[in-house]
Amino acid sequence: MVKLEEVPVDQFEDNVEDIVSEDDSDYTDDDDDFDDDEDESLLDRIAALKEIIPLKQRNRLYSGAQTLTSWGKTGATFVGKSAWVLTTSMLLLVLPLALEIEKEQALVAYEQEAMQQQGAQQQMMSPGMYQPGQVPQQQPQQQK
Repeated sequence: MVKLEEVPVDQFEDNVEDIVSEDDSDYTDDDDDFDDDEDESLLDRIAALKEIIPLKQRNRLYSGAQTLTSWGKTGATFVGKSAWVLTTSMLLLVLPLALEIEKEQALVAYEQEAMQQQGAQQQMMSPGMYQPGQVPQQQPQQQK
C-alpha cells in the first residue's frame, strides 16, 4: 500500500527556488549537449534496434536475409561455373575452327591471285595480241 504525505506549499516553493538558483551555467543552448550522441556508433544504434523490433519480426527479417544471401551465393556460383564452361569450350572447340577457316580463306585468296597472274601472263604471251609498233590484225569472220 502507498503512503501519502502532504507537503506544505511553503516548503515546496523553497525547494524549487533552491534548485533554480543553484547553477544556471549547466543549462545553456550550446551544441555541447549533442556531443554525447556522436560517441554512439552505428553498430550501437543498430544493436539498440533489437529492443524496439519484436523477436518474431527479427527472426522473420533474419530468415529473409539468410534466404536472399543463399540465393545470391548460389546464383554467383552458377554464373561463375557457366562462364568457365563457356570460355573453355570456346578455346577448345571454336578457336581452332576459326583459325582453320581463316587459313582456308587465305589459301583461296592465294589461289585466285595466282590464277589472275597466270591469266595475265597468257594474255601477254598469246599471238595475235596487239603489240606496240604493229597494226592489229583482223581476224577472219566466220560464215553462218
